[in-house]
Amino acid sequence: MLCATGRLSLRGEDFPQLRNGAYVATVTSSEDELELDGLTEVYDRTPITDDITRYMTTGHYFYLLNRGNAVNFLHGASVGPFVFLVQAEILAAVARLSQRTLEPGMHEVADYRPLIAATWLNYFNR
Repeated sequence: MLCATGRLSLRGEDFPQLRNGAYVATVTSSEDELELDGLTEVYDRTPITDDITRYMTTGHYFYLLNRGNAVNFLHGASVGPFVFLVQAEILAAVARLSQRTLEPGMHEVADYRPLIAATWLNYFNR
C-alpha cells in the first residue's frame, strides 16, 4: 500500500484490515499519512532490515517501510530537479501496480530507469 495523499490515509483501526504480508509505504511524512501511535499496544515490532519493520500480532502481520517516513527520501533528500527522477520512478511503480499482473513480493522498476534518465537529461542537461 502506497500512501501519498498528504493527509491521514491509515488510521489505527485500518491496519488490521491490511492483507497479511502487505507492505505499507508513504511518500509524505508519517505524521501526515499514518496513525501509528496505538499500534505498539497491539502489534510486536521486529526490524527485518534497517528500512523494513514487521508488525505482527496473532493471526496478522504487515511490513512498514522506513518507519513510516517518506520512502522517496530514504537515502537522503535531493533538492532541485533531481527529485523528478524519484517521482518518475514512483509513477512507473504505480503504473506497474495498476496493471495487476505482479506476483506478491518486492519489485523494482529498473527497466524504466533508462527512459526516465534519458527524459530527465533531455530536459535538465541543456
